[in-house]
Amino acid sequence: MKNMKKILTITTLALAGQLAFAQGGENELKNFRFGLKVTPSVNWYKPDGKLMSSSGAGVKFGGGLILEFRLAKVASFQTGLQIDGEGGKIKYINGGLAANTSTMSYYYNIADDKILPYNTSDTSAAWILGNTHYQLNARQYKATYVTIPIMLKLKTKEIGTMTYFGQFGFNASFRWKANATDELTVIAPSVGSGQNATKSKIDVTKDMVFFKGALAFGLGAEMNLSGTTSLVFGLNYNLGLTNSVKNESDYIERKTYDGNLAASWEKLPQKLKSNAVVLTVGVLF
Repeated sequence: MKNMKKILTITTLALAGQLAFAQGGENELKNFRFGLKVTPSVNWYKPDGKLMSSSGAGVKFGGGLILEFRLAKVASFQTGLQIDGEGGKIKYINGGLAANTSTMSYYYNIADDKILPYNTSDTSAAWILGNTHYQLNARQYKATYVTIPIMLKLKTKEIGTMTYFGQFGFNASFRWKANATDELTVIAPSVGSGQNATKSKIDVTKDMVFFKGALAFGLGAEMNLSGTTSLVFGLNYNLGLTNSVKNESDYIERKTYDGNLAASWEKLPQKLKSNAVVLTVGVLF
């Protein structure tokens, strides 16, 4: 009988210990969740100033890792690591190739198949004739970033298998690479002057800033699949806060004329803020 009591006591303690461990594990899973997502988006640039105008949006794709930490029953801190695509089309407001008109342009080396940095020191005929001088009419950007989202997520209690949420926060994005497709008009050499041309896959990585920030907010829902595993849907708006390009281009020059019709050149001042509507589809565990 004593042995039976000992056995029952040991068994009860063991079951209690297992239950406590299981509950602790369950809470741990709820307090920290992770998952994967894909993020197709529609992106466009909003220029500042009168030298450029927005001329179209681009559809991009991204995705990455979700990390979610519960702060309260209805609030979570969400972050992660993701790859984002960005783009949009910009039109440049030129005066045309006629004399005494303002233009935005760059030099392109056909032999090396690359755009040349803005050059103020070398004005020799050999340098000018050794490259093609293009007026830049429009540019379609295609950029890739590594982004760390910092979001506060507020959600409802579970309604059936669904939970609804709103979220807002900040996206910290770091430039990876960027290229562009340009619509151009030949300025020089004189043989092809006035002819239109298109250049694609132009490397403009160095003309983009390394870091940019955006305000992000949106709505979404989670559909419970099993346990703590849920299918996630969301729709966010990303509002660009900082310039996506350098304040002065390292490649594009701006030619202007003063009241005496004297020409002057400078690096093109530029400011583009990136906006996007982002659809999120993912799984949280």
